Amino acid sequence: MKLQFPAALLFVFFAYSNLYTQDLNLNLKLKDNTTFKTQVRSYKKADLPISLYLLGIASLISPMVVFEDKKVYFALTKELSVGKFPYGRLSFEYSYVFRDSNTSHLRFAYNYDIVLLASDFVGVIASPGAGYFTDTKKNGWFLHASAGPFFGISEFFVLHPYFRYRHTFIKDKNKSDINDISLGAAFIIFF
Repeated sequence: MKLQFPAALLFVFFAYSNLYTQDLNLNLKLKDNTTFKTQVRSYKKADLPISLYLLGIASLISPMVVFEDKKVYFALTKELSVGKFPYGRLSFEYSYVFRDSNTSHLRFAYNYDIVLLASDFVGVIASPGAGYFTDTKKNGWFLHASAGPFFGISEFFVLHPYFRYRHTFIKDKNKSDINDISLGAAFIIFF
């Protein structure tokens, strides 16, 4: 597996990130018979950029590159988080690593979300975190940092696409630590 895969995926994801819009000019009559002119942007399904379709695919299963024992592996991962803002959130993550043995990684983590930018429906957050790791043969703990937009789908449900770097410290000194980089999306439930 070549290391150029994540860079190529990032390029495709961001290269087509401009939204194509159709502008409508509206003349609204107010109560005092004055006219308010405004411009409304509407989005057609056919005009959505390819990056939004890739985001939809990434929200189902996220790609990850794992660096372990001086080897590079490709993996697919999925994360589900539950939390209460601003106290943080707990997450569960399962990853399938494409190799001959120890193909399953399980992680339980605490993430603290730091809001960098916010609007009514979208925000940008950075999330440092720590947690427990196991692949049934070895276990340890990890530190990670992620950043990305925060899309409020409803009052309690959020989709969080992210870019994450993680370092896992393995307890067994005969085994190497694990580093991974992922581009994905977490489903978050806030109470």
